[in-house]
Amino acid sequence: MKEFTLLRNDKFQILIFSIMFLFIWQIVAVLINNDIYLPTLGQVFNSIDEIINSKRFCIDIFSSVGRCIFSFLFALITALILGILSYANKIFRNLLKPINALAQSIPTMVLVVLTLIWFDKDDTPFIVGFAIVFPILYESVLGSITGIDKKILEMAELYNIDLKYKILKIYLPNIKFQLASILGSTFSLALKVVIAGEVHGQPTYGMGTMIQLEKINFNTSGIFGWIIIIILISLMLNICQKIILRRVFIWKN
Repeated sequence: MKEFTLLRNDKFQILIFSIMFLFIWQIVAVLINNDIYLPTLGQVFNSIDEIINSKRFCIDIFSSVGRCIFSFLFALITALILGILSYANKIFRNLLKPINALAQSIPTMVLVVLTLIWFDKDDTPFIVGFAIVFPILYESVLGSITGIDKKILEMAELYNIDLKYKILKIYLPNIKFQLASILGSTFSLALKVVIAGEVHGQPTYGMGTMIQLEKINFNTSGIFGWIIIIILISLMLNICQKIILRRVFIWKN
């Protein structure tokens, strides 16, 4: 009975399928016998070991993660300010609509190319990360405020509740609740976009810079090594983010 329950466990199934995927990868890599197309698991792990032991590994990691956090926080703060202003002023909201729609429709690679033309290569990953994440956060903030039950606001007006109390007890909880559902995905998106900007912008330090270097050298195992490192970093950042969100949203319990 316990064995049957274990087989139906989602985490156990994911583990089994992951092992199966790695097993198939190894077999295909051995059959192809060409590490440029598909390296073996052993070659990938050797590349990871070389990457971790390189002198610039920590600098590359902190540079990319720092750009990601900075661009995300800047986008979040800007989205909060502009979202509140858009709610308060319809003209300002209509002014931002075409700008926001344009930012959402431009392909990431096109945005990277334009940013490289207009700005310094070291600034490109940050600007691209901000431009991709900001529209999502802005729409979420504006939607959370406009979605507040009108009856609650009418009741607050009826009892002459002051603006400070309404902000702290009505507006902010709704904004936080709405943002909590998308922060994880948008932060992961910011990390991917920042690294994509680094691949094309080639700043002095960054994971994307090293991926481009591996590509130039036809070192596919090195590219896969960086992919695995990025996945692990993304998972760790998501875990940290969930811990922070639990503390921020302890009022929900």
